[in-house]
Amino acid sequence: MKQRITYLLALLFMTIPAMSQTPDMYPPTVPEPVEFTTLNVILYLVIPVLLVIFLIYYRRMKRRK
Repeated sequence: MKQRITYLLALLFMTIPAMSQTPDMYPPTVPEPVEFTTLNVILYLVIPVLLVIFLIYYRRMKRRK
């Protein structure tokens, strides 16, 4: 019982500072469009398409086995 109370108090005192933090990175009020750069094309177009293709390929290979 004593260990449970100690654990509860420790958890309580650890969560108070974590919950009292305020976010400092608010999104902008007027969002800007994503720039057309090579990195953004790779991140937002190429990688998701490759992941979908890999998922389809993986599921077909799994069905064949």
